[in-house]
Amino acid sequence: MKRRILVMGSSNIDFILRVPRFPNPGETLTGENLVTAFGGKGANQAVAARRLGGKVLFLTKLGNDSFGESYRKYLTDHGLPSRFLLQDKKLPTGVAVIELIPNGENRIIVCPGANGSLSEKDLQKHHVAWSGVGVFVVQLEIPLYTVKKGLLLARKNGSISILNPAPAIPLPAKVLSLVDFLVPNEWEAQSLSGIEMKGEKDLPRIGQKLLDRGVKNVVITLGAHGLFFKNRDEEIRMDAFGVKAVDTTSAGDAFMGALACGLAAEKPIREALKIASAAGALAATRLGAQPSLPNRRDLERFLGKHP
Repeated sequence: MKRRILVMGSSNIDFILRVPRFPNPGETLTGENLVTAFGGKGANQAVAARRLGGKVLFLTKLGNDSFGESYRKYLTDHGLPSRFLLQDKKLPTGVAVIELIPNGENRIIVCPGANGSLSEKDLQKHHVAWSGVGVFVVQLEIPLYTVKKGLLLARKNGSISILNPAPAIPLPAKVLSLVDFLVPNEWEAQSLSGIEMKGEKDLPRIGQKLLDRGVKNVVITLGAHGLFFKNRDEEIRMDAFGVKAVDTTSAGDAFMGALACGLAAEKPIREALKIASAAGALAATRLGAQPSLPNRRDLERFLGKHP
């Protein structure tokens, strides 16, 4: 049985510039044509889960500007209820500038705008969003105190919580102890655990350190090298699907949306991780954040070709 998914997080307008390489300090490079797309980790993950057939609510905050107006229409057109798409009367909609080099790697600068004003008061006012939710998904492009409040509401309502700790910031144990699934990439995992990853042998130590800080399950995404999963009873090392990367901007968000769908459908963890890994790989083969997110048919076709 599918359970409802609540995603809380950021909405940004992405400005994507293709560059031959990352510039050095003080250097000017000529980029290719500017691409504008809807993005933000929260919105990416909500749209990813929705495209894969999830029953999704999205709680976010947009600016009172043309970007916010167009984004609201876009999200509602994707089947996300408008009542949880909040508006800040003063701050603009969040913006991200993305530098993209030919091998698909990127560097991102984010200006939070209205994302930074999503508050505990907003959550109290819209607490009904957590009612009947099976899986709660959140990231760190909104204030940490708001993230903690969301996790507390999820715990109170018996929802499975998934935290994508990006961008990486120090997280106290009182926050991590509210998390059922922590999904960092390898750099975020090193930052949170304080353990440098010099090779594969360090993955279990990093995972264990995060478990010791209160997390129930740890999923470390390793890009082209796959993933590592650990909880108190099990370890899983899973290879990545082999694809030619074009833009990795939303690969992690596709992974998150698919993982949420797998958990909402009560799939075994190994199967949920495989589906999430496939979604992330498929997203990396396309340009743009949300334009690259696969739908359910895309994913089923991909899995059929890559058993």
